[in-house]
Amino acid sequence: MEGAWLDISVPFGEEPLAQAEGTQSGGGLPETAAEQAGWLKRTAWMGTYVTAPPSLELDLEDTERLPLSATVGKARVLHLDDVDCIRADSLAEYEPKPGERLLLRTRNSLREWWKRPHAEDFVMLSEAAARLLVERQVACVGVDYVSRVGFHAEAMGVHQKLRETGVWLIEGLDLSDVKVGVHELVCLPLKVKAEWGSPARALVRALRSPAVE
Repeated sequence: MEGAWLDISVPFGEEPLAQAEGTQSGGGLPETAAEQAGWLKRTAWMGTYVTAPPSLELDLEDTERLPLSATVGKARVLHLDDVDCIRADSLAEYEPKPGERLLLRTRNSLREWWKRPHAEDFVMLSEAAARLLVERQVACVGVDYVSRVGFHAEAMGVHQKLRETGVWLIEGLDLSDVKVGVHELVCLPLKVKAEWGSPARALVRALRSPAVE
């Protein structure tokens, strides 16, 4: 029997220090459509967001370049709550498969990072772990932290490597209430033409079947 849908998104703009460079606090949204589009691009890394590979940027003039199957379908949730860094050997034990969607829960979710000022001791993917995911040809990886420029250069470099090899990323997830196992994932970015990515809403529900498509 399938479980109930669970929202694993972080509210847009809830992060204490999430104001993107070039944005202003207060004053509301810009007035014109062009100004609003520019504002949204600058704040694309707030809350939960999808990061697109360079060859599959969110160019809405060509919607066929946005494969929804990358972020919609069966996903496997892994619990890595006891590690300080997600390393290759930790992931290898779970035998990632080609085309698989993986959601990686760490102690980040248990800390409710989105309600606190960011610290530099968050759990992130190591370079070796990123290489393993690339070698195993996974389609999508979801993580419970963010990797914006200027915050943590190493995390940004790891995610850049995944992007360059065609892996879709879902960043800024709240996986605190998600159990280990196979879930149905629905994560859709906004229809915004953006170079890096777009804010998104992400939902999961547990599935009985262990198979992953």
